[in-house]
Amino acid sequence: MNVATIAGGLVALFIVAAAFVTLRGRGTAPRSVGLIMRLLAVAATAWIVVALLPFTIDDSGAAAGYLLGVPVVVAVCPLIADLTHRAVHITTTVAALVMLVWALILGLGIGLWFVLPAVLLGMAAIATTASTDRSGRP
Repeated sequence: MNVATIAGGLVALFIVAAAFVTLRGRGTAPRSVGLIMRLLAVAATAWIVVALLPFTIDDSGAAAGYLLGVPVVVAVCPLIADLTHRAVHITTTVAALVMLVWALILGLGIGLWFVLPAVLLGMAAIATTASTDRSGRP
């Protein structure tokens, strides 16, 4: 285990702890479950990016910016949509698909690691679907 993995793990644990503290009083409504899954996806993405940063910079140089930047932006977009209460379901669904496609594009190298955030975002999209009524409102 190197320093980057430990630092990424600490960032991820901080995000997860903040998520649990924030959602502690809200109960386990489907909307809260979707939010916690989105926060876990951001935490997992942060951990993966920080852990892979030294290897990716050594391997790809300046291209590491977009190789690791795309998953970060994709993971944060559904969280921003949730905070603004606008298009949460569609943003989460598109983010899950983009994250999965990015993992497939990067192949068996660093892309394999981004399957976990893609699955978490997919589960958040399912939980968000369960929290909306027939009118489309949460």
